Amino acid sequence: MHDEQRYQGLLEHLTERLGPVRSVEPARSERGNRGYDLAFYSQAEPPITTVVSNGLRFQQVAAIRPEELVCSLLPDQQHLARHLVDSIASLIIRHKQGMEYGSVFHNDRPIIEETEITGVVGQVSPLFGRDFDLFPNADAATLQLITLVPITTPEVAFIQAEGADKLFEVFYLNRTNILDVGRRSAV
Repeated sequence: MHDEQRYQGLLEHLTERLGPVRSVEPARSERGNRGYDLAFYSQAEPPITTVVSNGLRFQQVAAIRPEELVCSLLPDQQHLARHLVDSIASLIIRHKQGMEYGSVFHNDRPIIEETEITGVVGQVSPLFGRDFDLFPNADAATLQLITLVPITTPEVAFIQAEGADKLFEVFYLNRTNILDVGRRSAV
């Protein structure tokens, strides 16, 4: 099956949940070709901006299935969502190793200045419903969408001890605004 056919309907799948595409930052620039575009989506209610990689699925990467990365934050933090998707996608390509749900990328220092955010966890979307993450659907998935959620060092330690799903239970119980990188740690 050709790639055009395998991914037919992907744009509609994304815009239906993320809102309209506002802009695209192409893979090619004066620095060369990074291997993926960055697509910027937004919706008014609730106010969310989302950045999605587009092209990571075509790279030579060891993964359960071809994947793209998604990061949703508050509208005024779009540049930070872009930074996170671009940084993690470039690491995936460099190391030729994709992400799985529950995977953590962690740094010793904050990865976003003036915040407590030191990493991201790859997870099923906590925002866009169960049918968002596998395209076209769970029975015939040809693409996995992995949502990057910014996390703090104590949250990384919590994931290592209890697992990512337990952290998302804590987020839910504490009503943690995971769209805001300025938030305090939930644990």
